[in-house]
Amino acid sequence: MSSHGSDVPEGPVEMQQIYQNVASSTSSEPQIEEWTSLFAVVSPDSPKMELYKQGLYNPGSGEVCAKYLPLSDSDVLNHLYYAYPSIKDPGIKEALFGTEISKVYDTNGQELYLDLCEEMHVIPVRMFYRGLLKDVINLKYYGVNPVGVRAMSLALSYNNFVRRLDLTSNFLDNDACYHIGQLLSVNTTLQELILSGCKLQPEGVKRVVVRLAYRRMELLDLSRNDLGDKGFEYLAAQITRGAVIRRLNLSYNNLGMESALAFTAAMEGNKTVTHLDLSWNKLFSVKGANDFLRQLGDSKVLTELNLAWNGLTVGLPLRKVLSIPTLRVLNLSNNRLSTAAAKAICARLPKAAKLHTLDLSHNPLTPSDALLLLQKMADKAVKLQNLLMEDVVVSKEFAATLKQVLSLQHRSNTTITHGKVLRDYALCIPDIREIVLKRLFFLTDSSKKCTMDIALFFLKEYKERELMQPRELTKALKISGAPIDEGLIEEFANVFPGPKLEKAGKTITLSKVVEFIRRLWPEKQLPPTPPEPPPEPEAEKKKKTGKGKKKK
Repeated sequence: MSSHGSDVPEGPVEMQQIYQNVASSTSSEPQIEEWTSLFAVVSPDSPKMELYKQGLYNPGSGEVCAKYLPLSDSDVLNHLYYAYPSIKDPGIKEALFGTEISKVYDTNGQELYLDLCEEMHVIPVRMFYRGLLKDVINLKYYGVNPVGVRAMSLALSYNNFVRRLDLTSNFLDNDACYHIGQLLSVNTTLQELILSGCKLQPEGVKRVVVRLAYRRMELLDLSRNDLGDKGFEYLAAQITRGAVIRRLNLSYNNLGMESALAFTAAMEGNKTVTHLDLSWNKLFSVKGANDFLRQLGDSKVLTELNLAWNGLTVGLPLRKVLSIPTLRVLNLSNNRLSTAAAKAICARLPKAAKLHTLDLSHNPLTPSDALLLLQKMADKAVKLQNLLMEDVVVSKEFAATLKQVLSLQHRSNTTITHGKVLRDYALCIPDIREIVLKRLFFLTDSSKKCTMDIALFFLKEYKERELMQPRELTKALKISGAPIDEGLIEEFANVFPGPKLEKAGKTITLSKVVEFIRRLWPEKQLPPTPPEPPPEPEAEKKKKTGKGKKKK
């Protein structure tokens, strides 16, 4: 028992008292002055809650987002009371069920061209953009990007202004050729297409001309490419199927006999070409060229024909070509035409009523062939106004006849050209004897140490003998101090030869040397020798001998 009279033991009482004090302190209400220190700190709202309060976010079902719940992925997917916010439609319904709004472009293609360039990430060509409102688009040597040809072709598809497109020396690949071919199948306003020097291969040409059978063109220029016989087959096939091409340029394309035969077959049913340029090719095969020219002769519309630089050797087939009633210009320059061709042309010139210009320059025609053609020009029935025969050699008779022909009344506006005029002269061949003798004279005359006059030396030696050995001449030159050229002395003995000696060998004939010296230097003469004294009489001789004896 304790002195205080308490029933609770001392140790337990203390612990119980502590717990009661804590309980009483927590259960009792704080004073009013202490209320402000008990306010709870409110955490800030989440980003989604802030958007929700602003009316910019809709949580859908209103459930709490699963990222705030300690659940596994499988529980979230299978739980029935949790849902995610719905995703806003990015425009799928409108794309599937709404009506598509298409942009309407003008027929000039300018706005369409700019939109296509922006879509393809290609820089627009300003000259092309401006040319869409003109008749001609000239992009010669411009360096057009082949990728941009697609935008150009689509912009020109329904253009009603452009009639001529010039893409000279712009390297085009097969894809660019494809779009140009599609353009030709749609646009009928475009009448002239120039693809000269665009490095087109047979496959590219095939894509360009694939639709030509269904349209008409005034000009198609495929010159300075690499078509070859294979590439020309595609063009010939379109001509056979009915393609109408008025002016066709195929120069510098390495076309051979196969191309000539293919073109002959194509022209049988389609004779619509009025201007044909096949220069700088390889149409020199005799058989192929003959068939080709004969087929061309059946044309009724051909106006200009250029067959220069083909190595042609034809003759009679030219008569068929000159019989074309509409032919005005015929270029046969830089071939291998000869007398047969000149005679064939002369036979048909009176019947070529509309032929205005005939070019036969740089052909191996003889002066008589040129004279024959000139004499034909005197005929009034020949309507030819320009006869070009540059680099063809003519005779003096041709020059005299030319003045007479040009003086005629119906030849007042005629132009006739020719090459050099042959004159009556003899060719001068230099004499080697004169050259050798002058060379020897120069060596002795120009040397300061030499004391010899070579002309007087030979004149003096000729007085004493007729022949001289080469070694004797060498010795005399060495003594005089003149420079010695053994090759020159050897040649001197060859041009003034004498009889060969059995042991000494070659000799020099001094009489021949003296003849040339007198021809070249007639002033060279030996000093006159004093005359011999007359013989004394015998009596005077005896007296002189007697006087001499007396003196002794």
